Amino acid sequence: MLEILLITLSGIVSSWTVYNSILSIVGVTWKPFESKNHSGITFSLIVPVKNEERVLPRLLDRLVNLEYDKSKYEIIVVEDGSTDRTVQICKEYEAKYNNLVRCYSLPRANIPNGKSRALNFALSISKGEIIGIFDGDTVPRLDILEYVEPKFEDSNVGAVQGKLIPINVRESVTSRLAAIEELIYEYSIAGRAKVGLFVPIEGTCSFIRKSLIMELGGWNEHSLTEDLDISLKIINKGYRIIYSPTAISWREVPVSLRVLIRQRLRWYRGHLEVPLGKLRKIDLRVIDGMLIVLTPFFMVLNLVNYSLVLVYSSSLYIVAASLVSLASLLSLILIILIARRHMIEYFYMIPSFVYMNFIVALNFTAIFLELIRAPRVWIKTERSAKVTGEVIG
Repeated sequence: MLEILLITLSGIVSSWTVYNSILSIVGVTWKPFESKNHSGITFSLIVPVKNEERVLPRLLDRLVNLEYDKSKYEIIVVEDGSTDRTVQICKEYEAKYNNLVRCYSLPRANIPNGKSRALNFALSISKGEIIGIFDGDTVPRLDILEYVEPKFEDSNVGAVQGKLIPINVRESVTSRLAAIEELIYEYSIAGRAKVGLFVPIEGTCSFIRKSLIMELGGWNEHSLTEDLDISLKIINKGYRIIYSPTAISWREVPVSLRVLIRQRLRWYRGHLEVPLGKLRKIDLRVIDGMLIVLTPFFMVLNLVNYSLVLVYSSSLYIVAASLVSLASLLSLILIILIARRHMIEYFYMIPSFVYMNFIVALNFTAIFLELIRAPRVWIKTERSAKVTGEVIG
């Protein structure tokens, strides 16, 4: 009985890894042609910030110089409890671009997700038809709105997610390994988009119809992953989320182990809090979305593969071992493709497998914290403001 259980669980998690690796490889090789448009849809670009003095000027310099009619978009910066020069910097841009940039400071509040609170406030005062979201460390290409706009000509499109690329890949060992992890996920989203599966909103470089967000009641201020939460709500309403590989933004990855652990625990715990019971219909997109939500459980199940030595005498061992080998091979191919494209030294292919086991441990920790109902705290990710990769456009 134990043999059957271990082999079954190993087969499930290996199949999940193979599935996601294939999607990521499809995403890496996908090079679609996307057209620009200037028809004049209006945008409200929201920037929720807290202690972002290092990176906010870089982002605002990009946003005020976007290649789009300045009368057709606004920039709303919402600051929540900063203790550095974030407010002063924002006010300087507001004074210089008084018809384009607006700055607001929120009073302190005991809410788990301050970002969602800031987004909901900005939503209430926004004027644009489309809400765009940019975290403080994001650096969008200057023609991004021209690529996003045509997607919303289809009334069934509820949201558009742009492509996210690490901007500081080569800053440290941690940043290299974190970048590989994030790019595997990013290209899996591209692969999902290519074959018509679930596309989640990623929290920055994201664009949503204002009318739809209002209908959904805004962002969940008690969820640590408000982006994944609202993604499922959009799909549940029957709308599509489009992924645009050409609407590119660059963003930072953690450069220290301490920052990485805090960020990842928040992400993984957030997955565990996404309600799946309210989904009204089940189709391939929803099933695929559920597989993303359940990622922490699949990651922890990888531990089962280390137990296969206990069932070596089983006739099904060869099948299980073959699936594990296939999953490992595809992961290796994927990491090579990513390392080559994003200038990560091939040496890091080896420690990346050790790093993935570290990520398994963090997912296990996240599940444990949820089981003991540990307090949910939104801990802001620290930024370095360094650029170690190429930023175009």
